[in-house]
Amino acid sequence: MADFDVSSIRARAKTDFTETWLATAELLPRNTSVTLPSRGRPHPVRDLMQRSREILLARGFDEAENLTILPDSDVMRQYGPEALVILDRAFYLAHLPRPEIGLSVQRVGQVETIVGRPVDVEELGSILRAYKRGDIEADDLIDALMKRLGIADTQATEIINKVFPELYQLKPVPTDKTLRSHMTATWFHTLAALQDRATHPVALFAVGPRYRNEQREDAHHLRVHHSASIAIMDPQMSLEAGRDITSQILSDYGFEDVRFETKSATSKYYAPGFEEEVFVKYRGQWLEVADIGMYSPVALANFEIRYPAFNAGMGIERLAMILHGSDDIRKLVYPQFSVVDFSDKDIAESLTFLSQPKTDRGLKIAKAIEGSARKHKDEPSPCEFVAYRDNKVEVKLVEREHGKKLIGPAGFNEICVGEGTIYSDIQPSGTYTGLNYMSAIAMAAAAMAEDAAESRDFQVKMIRHLSDLNLELPDAVRSHIERQQKKIRVGGGVFVTVEIRPIMATGEEKGSDKTG
Repeated sequence: MADFDVSSIRARAKTDFTETWLATAELLPRNTSVTLPSRGRPHPVRDLMQRSREILLARGFDEAENLTILPDSDVMRQYGPEALVILDRAFYLAHLPRPEIGLSVQRVGQVETIVGRPVDVEELGSILRAYKRGDIEADDLIDALMKRLGIADTQATEIINKVFPELYQLKPVPTDKTLRSHMTATWFHTLAALQDRATHPVALFAVGPRYRNEQREDAHHLRVHHSASIAIMDPQMSLEAGRDITSQILSDYGFEDVRFETKSATSKYYAPGFEEEVFVKYRGQWLEVADIGMYSPVALANFEIRYPAFNAGMGIERLAMILHGSDDIRKLVYPQFSVVDFSDKDIAESLTFLSQPKTDRGLKIAKAIEGSARKHKDEPSPCEFVAYRDNKVEVKLVEREHGKKLIGPAGFNEICVGEGTIYSDIQPSGTYTGLNYMSAIAMAAAAMAEDAAESRDFQVKMIRHLSDLNLELPDAVRSHIERQQKKIRVGGGVFVTVEIRPIMATGEEKGSDKTG
């Protein structure tokens, strides 16, 4: 199991990156196998994005893929005199101008010192000129140096790092291109292109990211979030029709009570008085979930659009916070802000065996051990019972001490989860794991018995930890339980002994297969 000394690695890499990069490759495991769960857990935001797609497709909308990068002039055409304020929240894109790299005698000497032999100076110069022109992409530069000069990747990296420092001194140059801060900005292009090529109504949706240059990220603000946005263009389209359609969509999310309120300050791409905030009633509270409106004829005209158009946008993260009962959008979206919380069902399903049989025969042995223990659990001692026997092994449950029972009082406690705590009960309760003490113990005994080459005893007395029950939790789940100040409450006396005796193959034993 790899467990990196990250402080040491960082310190070594700072002193000599190449040597550390090469040496630490030996720390990585080799020739292992990793078993993944039968099914992964979807991200709540991505899950809701998919659900939104299905809802909108079912409502008759065609899916569109809108532009992500727009010139700031588009925002000005859309917002008019309000544009400068809006652009304050937009991310502007910049590019790094590629430098002109000269090849002096000194630099050629440095390169040859790193390589340990003469290099083709003309070829090196050709590579650098091609990089400057953009014929070689940045992430292909190392590869080009390696192949065309016949050098190692570590040598190519060292050349870039030590001989051409101007590559590390580049300054971004701003452009007029912006990342879309809202989906609306891109609908104008789409609607303009389709107005004479599609039948009306043109009903489109897009589910995707928006980028906002927020001053901070906090419980209610992210710089990247997602929108389920619709646009409907039709000569007869009205705000009232848009309200009806929006209410139908929200009912598909499970929101039956919907309220619309006209915004006092209308965004300039909407017609005055034609922008509304949308509220839904959820658990007794009215919560804002969407913004709708009719595009202003002025904004439409700036994009040569001749027909009325309605737009509605629903914040995916906002909806997800409501539906998941989250009070911090960061915890819902990004695991680095909060380790993912685990439900009782998640905890129950995360319990795994420390050891278990590898074959169907081994599983049969485990089932026989549990069945025999349940059947004879209250038999007075001393006693013994054959749980399983075939031509390879005999497995017995035994209690040699006088005045006891075959199985202790906690032998068939059920393992359950409730309100984040793992506990045992005499009957299944809470979220039931499907496991009892004996079924988990039987798996370990069977794993030992299925390939037994010598006589062995498997014994469990007092239960204090999950490991005593042949069970373990993933570190993330255990950390969650501790972080929530919950408990793992398993305990009690099992006092079970399983005798495992391999059978020498003889004619008499062949074909025998008995359980008791």
